[in-house]
Amino acid sequence: MSIKCYILSPRGFCSGVKRAVSMAEQVCKLYGTFYVIEDVIHNKIFMDSMWKCGVVKVTSIDEIPDGSVVMFSSHGVAPHVVARAEEKGLTIIDGTCPVIKAVQSDAINETRLGKKLIIIGDRAHAEVIALIGCADKSTNALVVSNESDIEMLPNFDGITVTYFTQTTLDCTRVQAIVEKLKEKIPHIEAISPDNICYATRERQDVVRAISESMDLVVVIGSAHSSNARRLRETALSAGARNAVLVDSKANFDGELLSGVSAMAVTSSASTSEAVIQDFINYLAGTFDVMTENFSVGNNGDS
Repeated sequence: MSIKCYILSPRGFCSGVKRAVSMAEQVCKLYGTFYVIEDVIHNKIFMDSMWKCGVVKVTSIDEIPDGSVVMFSSHGVAPHVVARAEEKGLTIIDGTCPVIKAVQSDAINETRLGKKLIIIGDRAHAEVIALIGCADKSTNALVVSNESDIEMLPNFDGITVTYFTQTTLDCTRVQAIVEKLKEKIPHIEAISPDNICYATRERQDVVRAISESMDLVVVIGSAHSSNARRLRETALSAGARNAVLVDSKANFDGELLSGVSAMAVTSSASTSEAVIQDFINYLAGTFDVMTENFSVGNNGDS
């Protein structure tokens, strides 16, 4: 009996990632060697191509020789990092996603108005680290990752507080955290209900719509990609019997298809369409798999 495999849409690079990838490829052609302090995008396959091109990763701007070229990742950097790069006379290539850039601008403006920031997200993620830096001083920003963190927040009576969210979080989880935040700090403000980008939201919506009837959901993306991990978590919470995260066909275990009659394939916003198609071709050429396209609002088309 063949396996029905639904190819979910949207998938592949989001516009912010396309922009950063195009910039990185052009910089490689122009300069050959350039420096990064964070992966341009969170995708192992793409970054492997960058290392081969001659890109060098360092831990801080101070490690980069004066007058060299530095590229900031799609996740952005704090203003003080930009200032230090300028001091060193570096040629700056800013790959920051425009959506994240807008969030950073709002955070800077709110801080200038004297407001404290609460950031919902992973405190170790590059995007959140950059957003903290937009608050001028670390004491002006606090990070919460879950409802339990909210209980440890200080008293904000008489203090104006605004919250922001990392752009690649699970939409439903953010809603629960925001509700808890409002219980703790009734006067908390927001620039918008959340800052989750459209690409993250759309991909989660389609995964949520189909997962309950899936034996397996395959998310093609790297383990250090926040939006890839969130897609896997969304699939499981929406009822998929199993969900896995793989970089490409090279690390997919075919044994996972044992007993599977219906599966879905999606990808993070930092996975190229070429890698996705390679995986789909591998499935169709190696296993008894019949593919069908699926997006929210349709029943698929073969």
